[in-house]
Amino acid sequence: MSRNGKGAATITSPEAALADLQTEVSDPEYVVVHSDEDLRRLGQEILGEREGPIVGVTLRDGTHEPVLRASDIRTVVGESVRIYLLADDELLLGLREILGARLRLDAGTVRIWWPGAAIRCDPSDHPVVVGLEDEDYLDTLQELAREFDLSRPHVRGQVRVIEDARAFLEHEILRVQEYNRRIHERLRDAQIESHQLRTRAELAEARVAALKRLTRHE
Repeated sequence: MSRNGKGAATITSPEAALADLQTEVSDPEYVVVHSDEDLRRLGQEILGEREGPIVGVTLRDGTHEPVLRASDIRTVVGESVRIYLLADDELLLGLREILGARLRLDAGTVRIWWPGAAIRCDPSDHPVVVGLEDEDYLDTLQELAREFDLSRPHVRGQVRVIEDARAFLEHEILRVQEYNRRIHERLRDAQIESHQLRTRAELAEARVAALKRLTRHE
């Protein structure tokens, strides 16, 4: 990528490839990011207050094709969601500098940024789908649909309740297991002590019997 005299970033991919990336410009909510100003606006939109999600798309590794096409993403996220395409590594690096490492968009991926995105937020709230080289296109699209549904804010809240309950149960199970282990150790110690006492008693009885026999002989 090169920069023009005003410092704006421009994509240096072949013109034909760039034209391919812009075949969906008729979609008013589909934006190809070209410049530093585009990045700044995108960063402000992601980190700002909003009601709906934003989707970021990159190119598949070693190609000029997006991981998923906007028209297919639309079938998952709906018609009104803004979709941004970043087709250059330097643009991705610039976005990372704005959003931070937790919310970065890596090459070969699609990311969903839900409302509430912040530099110190939980990155798992804003899922990433990787376009695997040997994965079928429809499988990648299905993975996006799954991540989109599971990461919806109201679903995410329910999932966290379930996860918290599971964590509590796991903690209780460990606590009970530890309690049982201690009881087992105490029981074993008591059995060992009982065995030792019985052995001593038997030994004492044997000595008494031996003394009685000696007394009789005398």
